[in-house]
Amino acid sequence: MISEREVAKLFTSNCLNAIACNDLLTLEKIKLFEIANYFEVKSFDELYNNAYHILSKNYRNEYIYKNIIARKIFLGRHSFSTSNLLSEFRVGSNIADLVLLNGHSTCYEIKTEYDSLLRLDNQLSSFLKVFDKVNVVCSFSMLENILHLAPPQVGVIVLTDQNTLRTIRQPVITEELDISLIMKSLRKEEYKSIAEKFYGLKIEVPNTRLYDLCEKIIKQQDPKLVKKALLSTLKSARKNHSFAINSLPYSLTNALISFKFRQNDLQNLIKIFSSRERNVLPNIEREVK
Repeated sequence: MISEREVAKLFTSNCLNAIACNDLLTLEKIKLFEIANYFEVKSFDELYNNAYHILSKNYRNEYIYKNIIARKIFLGRHSFSTSNLLSEFRVGSNIADLVLLNGHSTCYEIKTEYDSLLRLDNQLSSFLKVFDKVNVVCSFSMLENILHLAPPQVGVIVLTDQNTLRTIRQPVITEELDISLIMKSLRKEEYKSIAEKFYGLKIEVPNTRLYDLCEKIIKQQDPKLVKKALLSTLKSARKNHSFAINSLPYSLTNALISFKFRQNDLQNLIKIFSSRERNVLPNIEREVK
């Protein structure tokens, strides 16, 4: 018998990179071939479609939540040309599960039925200091507690039993902005780019002075202009793999947003999932034996 937890391992960076690299030993450890036999499928497409269907019914972990948000909100309402979706965006000591960048920055903090709410207050406090809008996405079992714990300006969205997203409370746009917190969230090239937009000149100082100088420049600006610069910089610096997302199955959208792949591995995944010759599991299983 294959458990849902074992099936969920198919949707990990470890497994997908192993498929891309033809790492048969890792795929054996993950039980990919056993799971394929359990589902009685022969192709990667069928395997992932079946696995995703099972998980979305019986084991809605963070991956399933993220994938649904990516498909229904990011791809369902926006386009790659105007929007980006970031995964695991660090904000101080906290990490925002998903951040949508379009005309605003919108945070989606996920609380599945398997999660604890102990850190929610601290997480939301940080996110409200950086993003324009903040939402918590949860199951019905978490709803009452989240409505009680989340500040009124935080939106609340429920993932229904039918895997649709139902808005319970709309988020309120916040004007608050903590520059020190933002600085800790950005890469060197990003905060330097923002500072240079305001400074009007290329900043050329030793690395030991760069962070403090950029923070000083940014802190002197109108918060609304800083938010605008932050948005445009992140959209430019952290683009999604639009071609790969459009080329691979529905179930792998979040993987392409959340996981890091080398360019060659990404190309291999696209070939493996699209080519009939490379998409037959029994051929790979024979290689193992």
